[in-house]
Amino acid sequence: MNTKKIWLISLILGLIVAGFLYVSIFSKESGSTPASTSVSQETNKDKSQKSAEEKEKEKQAEKEKALVREFANPIVDVSTGRRAISIRVNLEGGVSGYIAPNSMVDVIAYETTKDDAANKEFKSAVLVLENVKVLSSGQSSDTKEAALKYETVTLEVTTEEGVMLSLAAKDKDGFYLMLRNKDDKETGKAGIKHTREVIKEDTKEEKK
Repeated sequence: MNTKKIWLISLILGLIVAGFLYVSIFSKESGSTPASTSVSQETNKDKSQKSAEEKEKEKQAEKEKALVREFANPIVDVSTGRRAISIRVNLEGGVSGYIAPNSMVDVIAYETTKDDAANKEFKSAVLVLENVKVLSSGQSSDTKEAALKYETVTLEVTTEEGVMLSLAAKDKDGFYLMLRNKDDKETGKAGIKHTREVIKEDTKEEKK
């Protein structure tokens, strides 16, 4: 075998090895490129999805914030299982403005009845609730000064008491509140009722 043949064989073998290496490297690059592209696409999807979720959460938070109202005249938190109900009182019936949140009161309902047969008129007062907690006096928008001249008082009651008071508010002439000492827990006098006949002098004074 002469030198020319040896060089020719070496050249052919070199070309074969180079071709094999080129094919191997190219196939690896072509296989790895879609994988990286796929990962990149998934990352972009995750980012866009997270971004959309964050935007939705921000919108929801803004909506909830818009629904929250700030009260100039706040109310005491209602106890679990209890309800809040407001009743109308005048200055006299509301203990001259001394009712405040967390005060304890007794509730008196009063009414006027007529006996047409005897042509007589009667006034009655009945103790309907005892030792009831006051949640607020006045309206939610009242300033501190306006709250002292309240015309409504919000009480904490049971469901049954609330139903009874709402009916009494329609049937009765109004309510009086009796302010309690917070340490006074005595009850058992609910239902006490006093009735008297309205005399003519009272009737004339009311007409004035």
